[in-house]
Amino acid sequence: MATVDYPGNNMTSIVDLIDYVNNITGGIGLFGIGMLIIIFFVSFLSTKAYTFSRAFGFASFLTMISGIFLRFLGLINDAVFFITVVLFVISLIFLIGEDRYAQT
Repeated sequence: MATVDYPGNNMTSIVDLIDYVNNITGGIGLFGIGMLIIIFFVSFLSTKAYTFSRAFGFASFLTMISGIFLRFLGLINDAVFFITVVLFVISLIFLIGEDRYAQT
């Protein structure tokens, strides 16, 4: 049976609560990573009416913006944030390729 430290009495804001949950889930940012994955899939599936490139571009853009926010809160590390930026760059390449293909 796993033991978990109880939060201290100084938990007064939502950021403290999220930081506590992030430390419970392994201390390596699994809560922040999970939030980013959920944001990506929900935004991708909600824009699936468009082409793959546009849906992927919107989902990666929203994930990158969320990653910036979570990085400032300290819920994800630099490597995870770098992955979100790379995902956004890949989506830009898809969008540029789709645009060039549509023009020819």
